[in-house]
Amino acid sequence: MASSTFAALAIFAVLFAALLSHSAAIRSPKQDSFCPTAVFTFADSLSDGGNRDIEAGGKTLSGMYPYGVTYGRPTGRYSDGLVIPDFLIQKLHLENLGIPSLEFNGTEFVSLNFGYAGATVIKVENQPFSSPHIFSAQVDDFVRHRDTVVREYGREDSDPWYQNALYMVEIGGDDINFGLPLGGGYVINVTIPAVIQGLADGIHNLYTHGARRVLLYNMPRADCSPNYLQSFLQYPEGMFHYDKDGCIVEIAQIISYFNAQLHALATDLTAKYPDLTVYYFDWFAANTYVLENMDEFGFTNSLQSCCGGGGKFNCNGDGLCGCAPLNQTDAVYTVCKDPSKYFTFDGIHYTEHFYNIMSDFIIAGDYISPMVKLDKGCKVIV
Repeated sequence: MASSTFAALAIFAVLFAALLSHSAAIRSPKQDSFCPTAVFTFADSLSDGGNRDIEAGGKTLSGMYPYGVTYGRPTGRYSDGLVIPDFLIQKLHLENLGIPSLEFNGTEFVSLNFGYAGATVIKVENQPFSSPHIFSAQVDDFVRHRDTVVREYGREDSDPWYQNALYMVEIGGDDINFGLPLGGGYVINVTIPAVIQGLADGIHNLYTHGARRVLLYNMPRADCSPNYLQSFLQYPEGMFHYDKDGCIVEIAQIISYFNAQLHALATDLTAKYPDLTVYYFDWFAANTYVLENMDEFGFTNSLQSCCGGGGKFNCNGDGLCGCAPLNQTDAVYTVCKDPSKYFTFDGIHYTEHFYNIMSDFIIAGDYISPMVKLDKGCKVIV
């Protein structure tokens, strides 16, 4: 990242200071509840249930040790175990695990995960970890599956199933990550407006095909990720700054600006479409609360990678699990003894323990606006 990037970041720090006083959302009294019939996931590597590995014939890093070490085997998830959609589906008594869409060719109405590692909202060129399965393509995959179910069971029966499902949209972070080397100005002026429009278009497509409850995630604390922390050590002192938690201020500012746009989008879409509610999950605030109260949740390490290649943040290596965002299978790494003590597993993606805590927040309605509590037991059985 060139020095001009940091100059741009400094300017945006001033321009958008009002947006950055990120009020931590907040565990408030229940205002609404609903019981999902299914969870449909549209996502990047933070929630990929295995599609990228399936597409690659089991040859991505997520299909190899040490990924899945806590679960007992690799599953194609970029974690030591399960990810948020899996926990939601289990705790809502819908399925045993989230089913990757590439693994399913049936006609049943079931919870499916359409996410892919490296997926973005807008198409990205010249990024080795990016995926062609952008948000619009994932929505198209969902529509094809829905059409199959409707043909099997009829519209009268199946329409209520889809109207009462939860549509989880956790995507857009990689657009920011891939755009940052081009500078803060590029991300603010080009990437973020395009991502917001792409999300609006995709959610509209979901709405026209039955979605009435969408859970839109904002971007979590990537400014605290060991990958960013390690890579920024190459720059001279004073070109960037750390906050009180040891995270990179200039990265947090861009994330916070992006998240403000996501919050506005959720509000606008809810107002625009009859019977649609776009719930905004403030993952940034939830992440911050856990970061600042680590002992309460059993963590001892927030800024080092569990699996990594050494260095101050255990990210001084090549390839994922060495802590570089590349699918290099020959990376040299060590793995911590207890991943549940760490926030991140490979310096970019989180541990199962962290994801499990986030799923509890979501089900309870914490950090969600408008407030909603998820009830269990509404799986469709035909």
